[in-house]
Amino acid sequence: MTLWKVHRVRNIYRRVVLVFAAFLLPVQADAVQRELKFVLYYPQVPPYMYQDETTQRVVGLVPEILQDFFQQQNIQVQYVADNRTRAEHRLYQGDVDAMLLAKEWTQHPELLLFSAPLLEHKDYLFARQPMSAQATLPELIQGKTVCTRQYYVYDALDPYFNSNQAARVDSSSELTQLKMLLNGRCEFAFINEHVANWLLHHHFPTQALYRSAQGFNTVALTVAFHPRWKAQLTAFNHYLQEQQQQGTIAQWLKFYVTKSPNNNG
Repeated sequence: MTLWKVHRVRNIYRRVVLVFAAFLLPVQADAVQRELKFVLYYPQVPPYMYQDETTQRVVGLVPEILQDFFQQQNIQVQYVADNRTRAEHRLYQGDVDAMLLAKEWTQHPELLLFSAPLLEHKDYLFARQPMSAQATLPELIQGKTVCTRQYYVYDALDPYFNSNQAARVDSSSELTQLKMLLNGRCEFAFINEHVANWLLHHHFPTQALYRSAQGFNTVALTVAFHPRWKAQLTAFNHYLQEQQQQGTIAQWLKFYVTKSPNNNG
């Protein structure tokens, strides 16, 4: 084969390779898996999201929902442990991508994107003695001490704390709230109904504790995203709506409230 023919064959080969690469590269780029850093609260908040004591896997209602959706989007969820206050500031800065956070709890909601609610919950008073079903909240807590979570804002209770009609006793977690209640450190504990149900089932199954007839502070449980995830928000909200309509979220909630800590099935 003459030299000019060799050069011609090589040029044709190069063109074929370049054309093939032009089609291949976008496919490879799409196949690259993105990563979403999601905050795992410390102290943890079962049944929503917590580490299994045996496997150290992050489990709960929220991971089940996140994993199913983001796998479909070819996005890997990485959990980053942090406390709520510091994590919120990291979310503003973009150090993390998302966290479980109600809009009314944030300092700067205009800087974040919020999903549709996963579910709603109420807070209830818990006590060592039965409470009158007819008593109003101010009647129940007048002159009493109430165990609360440190840094939490309680719309239903704060007016009474601020006017000294009731005393706030802060604790580091809901588990500590109930321990303090049982030890007589406070006369009431004010706790999210789902978290309280999990704690009573797993930590205090034999303790006699009473819940107020009325719930307060109805809060929608939402995921707060950094704005760079705006493109995924509509699809995520649609997915949540489907899961709610199918009853999947309620089933996962019931499963994790009653799930044995050592049962990973």
